[in-house]
Amino acid sequence: MKHRWPRSLHSQVEALFHCIRAIGDAKDENPLGIRSFGSWRVYKYEAHQFADSLIQQGVVSILDTEPVAEAMEKYLEDKLNFCVKRKLSRQTFETTLSALGKLEFAVNTYIYEHEFDCALLDVERLRKSFYIRSKTVLPMSSRDYGSRAYPDPLKLIERISDPVFRLQAALQFSGGFRCEGVGAPRNQELRNPLTAQSLRGLAPDPVTGQLVGNVASVEKGGKETIHYVSLEIYRHLENYIQLCGKLESDYHKYIAAINQAARETGQFASGRASHGLKHSFAQERYFECVNHGLSHEEALQETSIELGHFRLRETLTYTRGRK
Repeated sequence: MKHRWPRSLHSQVEALFHCIRAIGDAKDENPLGIRSFGSWRVYKYEAHQFADSLIQQGVVSILDTEPVAEAMEKYLEDKLNFCVKRKLSRQTFETTLSALGKLEFAVNTYIYEHEFDCALLDVERLRKSFYIRSKTVLPMSSRDYGSRAYPDPLKLIERISDPVFRLQAALQFSGGFRCEGVGAPRNQELRNPLTAQSLRGLAPDPVTGQLVGNVASVEKGGKETIHYVSLEIYRHLENYIQLCGKLESDYHKYIAAINQAARETGQFASGRASHGLKHSFAQERYFECVNHGLSHEEALQETSIELGHFRLRETLTYTRGRK
């Protein structure tokens, strides 16, 4: 039966995004698919905005990839100028870049699945060039995330006197957990202590190849994320769970312990607290990926997966927008 490709550009957007919908799928099954309802809505909205631009430029099919790539360059130029004029943040522009990246992935996935004889859409360099330009003309955001990583997270962790809090902090820095992921949720509805079921054994790190411990946690968004931690920390967690049954603590006491250690080591700053350890992890992991041969976007993607993020622009705030 002949494949029916929609005539309307907006219907084409819907068809393309449907083929990369991964809501409910595990990240290892479909790492580039869209798993968040929020991301699904935002990215489709941005893609439909681009479709309006394609219509104005006379493009009739998103699978006609050469004119689509040319139209995208003009669209991004106009979008960047708009953001500069309205004094919008770089995060706003990065949402558009991320959405068009998903559109690129959707187009190429669609072409592969239906075995169409047409050129793939290749706009990664284009998007990266606009990302670099945006750094010079747009503010990062209305908040300064650049100071949230701890200059010396190991020194801070060593200074935490309570062994439970010290283990939780070590897990956050080693594996990129959120605080609820290590059993210290601010919202009690997210209460999810680490137990024996969280210990998933040892396996090679997907980037370095070194043996690491795999720890599963369910955090913000309700999706399970596998975090990779050092063998030393994994064994420590394993022993603690064998003795106590589970790892959990009071959120406010945990944050107070981190802030106290931060003050004692000269690293305290408003807004850092436990999330600063996650920022520290992201920056170190990103550079570890790059040092092992991954490209900028590949390193961001891997770091994003390990952080449990749905959008790359979230990870960019953690890595401080590094190239």
